[in-house]
Amino acid sequence: MRGVLNMKSIARILLVGAVTMTAVAFTAVPSQAAKKAAAAPCVPGLVCTTAKCKGGTCNVSACNYEGKWTAAVFTPTCVQPWCPLSKC
Repeated sequence: MRGVLNMKSIARILLVGAVTMTAVAFTAVPSQAAKKAAAAPCVPGLVCTTAKCKGGTCNVSACNYEGKWTAAVFTPTCVQPWCPLSKC
């Protein structure tokens, strides 16, 4: 009889641990979503498409040597299917 009580108490401890871990995981989900919604990091040499697209053409921004987004020099606009995939 004593072994059965030990098994039940171990099962309860494992259940409480599983519920606790699930609660911790659910509290971490919104912070992960906020990280994904953050703006693209500016690394010199990268290009991105701005959200303002009119009639199939979009503005292109490039990251300069100071780490700031500016209008791209060689390709300031692009046609929709050939625009950079990253948004800024």
